[in-house]
Amino acid sequence: MIFNLRLLTLYTMIILTGGCATPPNHQAMIIHLAQSLNASSEVLDTRYFPLQTFQALSRSNSTLRVYIEGDGQAWISRYRASQDPIPYELTLSELMHQDTYSERVYLARPCQFVWSEYCEIPVWTSLRYSQPMVDALNEALDKLKIKGPYQHIELIGFSGGGTLALLLAAGREDVTSVRTVAGNLSPHFVNRFHGVSATPDSLDPTNFSTTLATIPQLHFIGGKDSIITSDVYDNYRSFFSQKQCLLYYVNPDAGHHSKWKDSWLELLEIPVKCRRKRSQQLPLLIKPTVQ
Repeated sequence: MIFNLRLLTLYTMIILTGGCATPPNHQAMIIHLAQSLNASSEVLDTRYFPLQTFQALSRSNSTLRVYIEGDGQAWISRYRASQDPIPYELTLSELMHQDTYSERVYLARPCQFVWSEYCEIPVWTSLRYSQPMVDALNEALDKLKIKGPYQHIELIGFSGGGTLALLLAAGREDVTSVRTVAGNLSPHFVNRFHGVSATPDSLDPTNFSTTLATIPQLHFIGGKDSIITSDVYDNYRSFFSQKQCLLYYVNPDAGHHSKWKDSWLELLEIPVKCRRKRSQQLPLLIKPTVQ
């Protein structure tokens, strides 16, 4: 992925202006989440952003499963950005808590839980899907891989974390599958769909459809989700000439944050692999909506 010169100029301005006045202290919440996940808490240093992780690792399996957090509280209202993007909705951590797989990591986004001098509002608003954010998460994945005998990575992204999961998969050779939950599969489409300002510096997974076409994907959509509807998946799918690796499932009772954790173990049992033929459907434990 080529670093955009315009984005570099914008990002340099953030670096020169410094961070927000008072870094938030979320130590109590970090301790609570580590305990609830029965995981160790570790901050991974990357070039610009320290990233909070919660790691539940037995180091006995070659595949690492990484849960990527959503946008958190990026906005307080439609027109007012938050001063702190911490995810007060604990949807993703609840999913990881349900998961019994032996090699699990929760990966927070830049400026969630931990601060750096570069934490400014554009980081979690207009730049949240930009190349520097992808680079930070890529650095974190590289550091996590060397903690065990890990050769492969499964990515699970919630909401905006789904955007980044796909962008990461498009640029790596070790990602074996991507699952998204209420995933923003195309920031440009979602912004137009909701009539909000464009984010021209966002990378969009639809621009990497050729690479992503060979990566098994399963996209979970909430039937009562008014933020990420099935239209988002339909738009995303339309960019793929080869669709054998694309699956989706509509959870009829789920909203954007609600009704995911109770069925998560069952949803994890759905195989994520490419179909040999376009007409062949994968055997599933629960009735899916598949294309």
